[in-house]
Amino acid sequence: MNKYYENAEGQLFVDPIVANHVGLTEITQEQFNQIIAERNKPKTDQLLQQLTQARKEQERQGVVINGIRYSGDPGNRQALQESIGFMDDAGLTEFESWKDSDDEFHVNHPLADVFDAYRAIGMRRVALIAAEGEYAAQITAGTLTDLSEVVWP
Repeated sequence: MNKYYENAEGQLFVDPIVANHVGLTEITQEQFNQIIAERNKPKTDQLLQQLTQARKEQERQGVVINGIRYSGDPGNRQALQESIGFMDDAGLTEFESWKDSDDEFHVNHPLADVFDAYRAIGMRRVALIAAEGEYAAQITAGTLTDLSEVVWP
């Protein structure tokens, strides 16, 4: 049967040979297991960072409009905005050629689809940020400790 020890710095020892070291306190198996579980549990800041990364990954997936995927990452959102602005200024309603987020080309692609995608990405982003806020509050309150329970809209 193992004996468990903890020193003043919080280091844990299982080997009974270390029992002769000064400053070690014997702890029970249950205490040892609780300490290990607590140390392995992600901290609030880590969970919040992981939550933000998970939300951003959801954003990057983007939306599909008329069978064409538009990525929701910041760079693509900017490109969509610039494309819409250019086409609007030029009075054009259709792109001669459009490259989607899956690297496929589409001829005579309607500006309306790009605009719809841009708006849908924005609406999705708003919903994801709202969900992130709700989950962050749960993490801070200590009621959400495992991100596998997170379901994104």
